[in-house]
Amino acid sequence: MSILKKFLDLNNFFDKDNFYELVCRNKKIGFVHKLIAETLIKSKIEADIKYQKFIVKGTKLNKEFSRITDILLKKKYIENITEENFPCTDFLGKKEYFNVNRATVEYLGIRGYGVHLTAFTKIRNKIYLWTPLRSKYKKVEPNKYDNTVAGGISSGETIKDALFREAKEEANVSKNLIKKANSVGTVSYNWRNKKYTLRRDTLFLYDLEVDRTFKPLCLDGELEKFKLIPWTDALKKIKYTNSFKKNCALVVASFLIRKGLLTSENEINYEKICYMINS
Repeated sequence: MSILKKFLDLNNFFDKDNFYELVCRNKKIGFVHKLIAETLIKSKIEADIKYQKFIVKGTKLNKEFSRITDILLKKKYIENITEENFPCTDFLGKKEYFNVNRATVEYLGIRGYGVHLTAFTKIRNKIYLWTPLRSKYKKVEPNKYDNTVAGGISSGETIKDALFREAKEEANVSKNLIKKANSVGTVSYNWRNKKYTLRRDTLFLYDLEVDRTFKPLCLDGELEKFKLIPWTDALKKIKYTNSFKKNCALVVASFLIRKGLLTSENEINYEKICYMINS
């Protein structure tokens, strides 16, 4: 499977006719599959379906969207809820319209936010990446390679707050070291992950150069181990295998492009990949 094919798979929202726009307080905030919308209407959610829009009404939005989570759980669309709520907002940092359980976000097509950090070191002028292997007990893509630090941004958190928290939990990286990380932009995608869901994610990216004394250690049990791999191995893995978590392959490719390692000379679809990363 090519890198381009992986990125196309993460941007596969081509069946918009099966979805209603999710509208709240006159704002378009997401997309709801028509079957999900009809299920919620039958369950007496304060909402209407008009003009191909699913319009959520009511004044206590956190309570209303908590009810939506309960309904989806009861109807077995959602298997389990999480202990984390995600914000619904125009842009991260602006006022939240409401927050909702992380498990519900993709059923509402609301934009989700995350942070991904790539820690790398140079050995004899060659770049190596600190690459963790996800726990075999993870429900989502177990035993896949991940980015050094990666996680969602919760309701009420800033980007840096989430980065500090995830860096400590996943790799035992101190706040002082993380402060040296460089913010290098974002990547976004619109992914039809499951039959009735749409993941609209934006990932805030950071690069952190570390010396050879750096040794990451997972504290939260979500990772099996860390490996320090040469960039050439990382490229081969995202190019020829499915051993990386899907969105992490996108982040790795972005890193390699920034460092001038993934180029038009070693990737036939370089121009298209750059377009997809930057669009």
